[in-house]
Amino acid sequence: MTYVDAKPLNAAEIRRIEQRAHELRAQAVTKVLTQIVRTLFSATRKATSCPSCARPLRG
Repeated sequence: MTYVDAKPLNAAEIRRIEQRAHELRAQAVTKVLTQIVRTLFSATRKATSCPSCARPLRG
């Protein structure tokens, strides 16, 4: 069994850790939302470019 002797963190270190965690969460959310938007636009583009789905031209 290992024993870890960790020193207590001070308030500044805790704030720094929380700030970094917030940055990482923001990056992750941005990445997920970007991928969702890309997927939606890609699906829309594919659906409208499909010849069987396209509206016939009338004129």
